[in-house]
Amino acid sequence: MKKILVIGGGFAGLASSVFLSSKNFKITLLESSPKLGGRAFSILNKNQNSFYDNGQHILMGCYEETLEFLSLINSINQLEIPSALSINFVRRGGELIPLKASPKFYPFNLLKAILTFKGLRTKSRIKIIDFFLDLLCCYSCDLKNKNVLDWLKEKRQTEEAIKFFWEILVVGALNTTIEKASAQIFAETLKRIFFSGNMSSTILVAKGSLNELYIEPAVRFLIEKGSEIILSEKVKKFECIGNRITKVVTEKNIYNDFEFVLSALPIYALDRILKNSNIENYQLPDLKYSPILNVHLWLKMNPFKERFYGLMDSLVHWVFNRDDHISITISSAEELFKYSDKKILDLIYSDLEIFFPIFKSSLVKDFKIIKEKRATFIPNVDSIYEREKLNLPLDNLLSAGDWTNIFLPATIESAVLSAKNVSEKF
Repeated sequence: MKKILVIGGGFAGLASSVFLSSKNFKITLLESSPKLGGRAFSILNKNQNSFYDNGQHILMGCYEETLEFLSLINSINQLEIPSALSINFVRRGGELIPLKASPKFYPFNLLKAILTFKGLRTKSRIKIIDFFLDLLCCYSCDLKNKNVLDWLKEKRQTEEAIKFFWEILVVGALNTTIEKASAQIFAETLKRIFFSGNMSSTILVAKGSLNELYIEPAVRFLIEKGSEIILSEKVKKFECIGNRITKVVTEKNIYNDFEFVLSALPIYALDRILKNSNIENYQLPDLKYSPILNVHLWLKMNPFKERFYGLMDSLVHWVFNRDDHISITISSAEELFKYSDKKILDLIYSDLEIFFPIFKSSLVKDFKIIKEKRATFIPNVDSIYEREKLNLPLDNLLSAGDWTNIFLPATIESAVLSAKNVSEKF
């Protein structure tokens, strides 16, 4: 039985451990913090006796590897899975504009959903349809050096379509602006969402917390498989003989009983270890990062009826109804990070009252603000070239993480896909 030491207990680390242990590898998982989950975890609000996620991490029907992972750990029943695309957009004043497809006759149901979407004028809808039809024949190599805005203008998308459709998609899926986002990465994302079957464009929402969705079930799975999970133990360096790691040195222990080491760490954390180990000739991508701001509001009375809403032309991008609280997500939130919590709340309350006449700030009885400064890397044109440079000159060191998939943005699916790819090397 091969023994593998996995470093990092986020989505990539847990998924790698699960996939590998399902193949009867002996796994030891090291996590530097006292909790698992990485950038996707749950926190207990003791005042409200309520769990809230550090951010609303969206899953989609096209997340094939993530759904396989959740099936393997027997937690897929923790997801609300709609039968077809259904998003409730909201305009100022509270007008609800659904983008909804029939569960039958894919892909014509998606075309009809766009053609009947009342959030845009007819000309804009037709231009969007033309864009998707053209995408079917689009070769990614033609897009490698373009940003999304240039691509949209080249395809004669209207200003209205760009502002009220494409910008929402780009910010939501790539956590950056259309001026920065790589057209090639966006094209790959669109193909996965809209051209991979009827369920691919659906948004899946967890019924409970992220702990219940994947952390606790993954831990149970790994323990049943005889794997070992060690928390609060930070890796300091590797000791090598030739091109092989022979020892992994932590702040507390030295590990040498393994055949392979799998890093499921962010780039900066792996870089620190390699530098401390005096490893030469390695190359890691130099990526820039984009923040996400999440605000959780507990209300005296919850007037929201839908599971989630997309706001059109608002500071707030998404509102998720978690029953005992609502979660507000603002992507690419660099400017807001400069503000005090009070000003952030004032701005959010103002927009919520404009878009939802049912909401009043006086309803709020508690709040939590989560600032993820390095929530995702920016999937710009440079990121493609940077990720192509990845080189780890150690024969028994593998890597997983959302940053390793060259033509995908930083999502749960790209993290789990990287884990699946590693497991298939054995």
